[in-house]
Amino acid sequence: MKYKWLTVLLVAMASSVCAKERIEFMVSSGDQMAFVNEVIKPEYEKRYPDVELILTNDGNLETRMAAGDYPNVYAGIFGYMVPRYAKLGRLMYLDDFDGFDEMTDRIEPQFMEKHFGRQYYIPWHATTQMMIYNKDLFREAGLDPELPPQTWDELLVAAEKINNLPARSNGSRVHGVALWNDALASGGWYWNMLSPMYYNFNDGEYQLLNRYGTHPVFDKEEAGMVPFLETMKQLQQFAPLTMEQNFFSRTIGIWPQYGIAWRANLQDAAGKPMVIGEDVGIAPIPVREKGDTHYSNLDGRALMVFKNTRHIEQRSWQLIELLMEDDFNLKANMALQNLPTLASLQEHPYFQTEDIKPFVDQLQHVVMNESNAAVSEVSSIILNYYSQSVVMNRLTAEEAVRAATEDVKKIMHR
Repeated sequence: MKYKWLTVLLVAMASSVCAKERIEFMVSSGDQMAFVNEVIKPEYEKRYPDVELILTNDGNLETRMAAGDYPNVYAGIFGYMVPRYAKLGRLMYLDDFDGFDEMTDRIEPQFMEKHFGRQYYIPWHATTQMMIYNKDLFREAGLDPELPPQTWDELLVAAEKINNLPARSNGSRVHGVALWNDALASGGWYWNMLSPMYYNFNDGEYQLLNRYGTHPVFDKEEAGMVPFLETMKQLQQFAPLTMEQNFFSRTIGIWPQYGIAWRANLQDAAGKPMVIGEDVGIAPIPVREKGDTHYSNLDGRALMVFKNTRHIEQRSWQLIELLMEDDFNLKANMALQNLPTLASLQEHPYFQTEDIKPFVDQLQHVVMNESNAAVSEVSSIILNYYSQSVVMNRLTAEEAVRAATEDVKKIMHR
């Protein structure tokens, strides 16, 4: 009998020795998960053979958090997520880790932002918005395809001229511009599409709330929300109501577009592939007056570490260190069609091509997505009145701003 118990004890000890630690990395499903699974997971487990990297998608993060269940590392988006989870007291101070200063010295400073006086994230990769435009439609409308509109007035003129072109042979109508009205109900995500245009009415000085996230500032005259809505209302006249017709149908003149992932659709354009430089141009978002700085917004993925034991937190930090190494960060940017946050990569030949360099250059003049926990609800209110004013023409711009201000004040003081 004693030998039987000895055998059980030895098996239990062996199992204990062989059991691997688990580090959970939560990412978005699709390309991001595929890249981490194929490239990062094998390398991480090779370096730390006593650890198993578990990948989960972020579709149920809020539900899990409500139950007190958290991943170890999360690749969330810039904006409200970081301060929201930090305010809940669930995120690690990353500046507590050895190697933090060396890592952040390699990151361009515009990608770093403190919350509550501490650093809660590392910017894995970035994206920003510019305009892409159809050079053939510019030529057909009598516009110079090498001189895209620089100001809002020029954009309205170009959009109207393109909008007046005759329908295509298949009966499809031509539109001067396309807007993502289909996404108006999606809240904060769609405001991230509109906000770069809003910033170009106030020189990137105003977002929706003040820096503390306690009061609205979009209602200030100098914030330019009224002229922004008035201009978008004019622009909507030259846009389809939905995205049923997209840019690659060759029936859209101008399209505000994020980052570089859209390039994959060039191969499927109507008739034959579209070529950047020949068929497609890339331009910054218009400004009020020529000579003004063209602003856009800064979006991307922020790496956060949720609190755990110190040992698990250290393993989590080691994963971030791997993700931010030049070689693996470059592979991530190439695979996920994003832009670099590491200074050493911005001059890499991959980012100097005609289709990517304009977006990298735009990163010098960006406004980081608004970073406070209330902005998601506030942006939903803004989009509601944007829809009523711009799309449905039920309210004037002034009426929309007044109504939105009152609604925002109510939620800020409840």
